[in-house]
Amino acid sequence: MTQGNSAFESNSLAKKTLSKHAQKRSAQRGISEQCLPLLLGFGEPVYDGRGGIRYLMTADSIKRLRGAVGTTQQVENLAGVYAVLSVEDQTVITLGHRYSH
Repeated sequence: MTQGNSAFESNSLAKKTLSKHAQKRSAQRGISEQCLPLLLGFGEPVYDGRGGIRYLMTADSIKRLRGAVGTTQQVENLAGVYAVLSVEDQTVITLGHRYSH
């Protein structure tokens, strides 16, 4: 069975609260709130040292996601997408794209 990251918890699929900032960035950056379960389930978690956890869709994350759901344009569009969650209350602080140079 294909699994996501080891930090993924069953309650991660529950509806997460988005901050007003995250709602605005989601709309501005064209990142659907529906991708959150995939970001949390397959993204690489990194503590940011400021009370947040960033879940980033790396090349390895995308590979694991392809193994679980197949190769689709939606999966490919998640490459480099990230969500930052508050450690304290699990609120989504922001969503964005990481661009490599």
